[in-house]
Amino acid sequence: MQITHQTNRAQPHEVAPAIPHEASFLREMRTICKQAFALCSILLFLGGCASTPDAVVESKILAFPAPPDPPRFYFERSIRGSVDTTPKDRESLGLRTFATGSDGDGTQFGKPFSAVARKGRIYVSDTVAHTVTMLDPATGTHKEIGTENPGLLAKPLGMAMDGQDNLYVADVSRKWAMVYDRDGNYLRGIGGPSYFDRPSAVAVNPEGTRLFVVDTSSSQSKPEFHRVQAFDAKTGKHLFSIGTRGSEDGQFNLPRAASIGPDGMLYVVDSGNFRVQVFDQDGKFVRKFGTVGTRLGQFARPKGIDIDKQGNIYISDASHANFQIFDSQGRLLMFIGGRGKEDERAKYLLPGMVALDEDGRVYMVDQGYHKVDIYRPAQLKEDEGGMGVAFKMLQALKPKEKGEAPKKEKEEQPKK
Repeated sequence: MQITHQTNRAQPHEVAPAIPHEASFLREMRTICKQAFALCSILLFLGGCASTPDAVVESKILAFPAPPDPPRFYFERSIRGSVDTTPKDRESLGLRTFATGSDGDGTQFGKPFSAVARKGRIYVSDTVAHTVTMLDPATGTHKEIGTENPGLLAKPLGMAMDGQDNLYVADVSRKWAMVYDRDGNYLRGIGGPSYFDRPSAVAVNPEGTRLFVVDTSSSQSKPEFHRVQAFDAKTGKHLFSIGTRGSEDGQFNLPRAASIGPDGMLYVVDSGNFRVQVFDQDGKFVRKFGTVGTRLGQFARPKGIDIDKQGNIYISDASHANFQIFDSQGRLLMFIGGRGKEDERAKYLLPGMVALDEDGRVYMVDQGYHKVDIYRPAQLKEDEGGMGVAFKMLQALKPKEKGEAPKKEKEEQPKK
């Protein structure tokens, strides 16, 4: 294991540089992507006109594990964009919804990568839209984060939130970790191209004092790029690096994601070594678990990670097309999901990241079917917890009348 301390290059309170030409280019790309998505949606709609659009809606309760075992989780809903968190008259949905991915008040995800949820809001990074979408079901509103300088996003991947609800986003194209407040206002940039090769995920402690950025790199990259970079989350000062490429304890081969558990430890998905490594927040190796294979409890293409309040570890696997739940010692407890030829509940084509909110709901991202599936702990009632209350409030909201101008939120100027 190598823990390299570096302090001479630190630039406190760094701001990711604004790039005007890049901003206009990304706006054009977003427009092109939306037009292409609209065309594909029209073709899908016309091809499916012979069947009812409600065919994918199932009322049967889906529990995990399946009966006769007592349930630990229930499938709750799929989110495919702001169309699912905006008040609407379901009976009036027609061709426009299928053709444009919108009913006039929302859009669908292009290619979601990761999600985080806190206090009834869902944040989803989208590599096609080049933004993070903030969904607020309680008010029936949504917002695109990272569309303007400063704070412009190019290809947002992994995300995390601290105890103050600040949002941290790894941008693999700009090679920065971008920080926003709860409402999506840009705060600062951390790192930069001199520190990262391919930053793909972030983890931050609840105090918001230490940020870890996972540099996945690639199979052709220099060995030193397969690492985790540690920063002071307040000042942006670089503290140290964990690991180089290899298979020894404390080394990585294509690390994918990280999360900080209730024990204060840093858990890192070491994808190319098919394992999870655990470190303290000073970068000292503590333990590891995981083996390669196709059986339950093994890893084939581990991708995302999060940890619940009891210390159980949730890991999504793009090859297994599920997420597995392990106890704090790495022993398998259960799994949820599987490969699906069609977009169905708990079926996946290309799983992305997995995350939990403060109430224990699980958010599983699927890039292939462009959705985020939400699972509710069995002990939690449907209308309980931040997200349960938010969707209950959404049901009580009325759709806007035609011609009614949308209410504009007052946006704060980003702090530099």
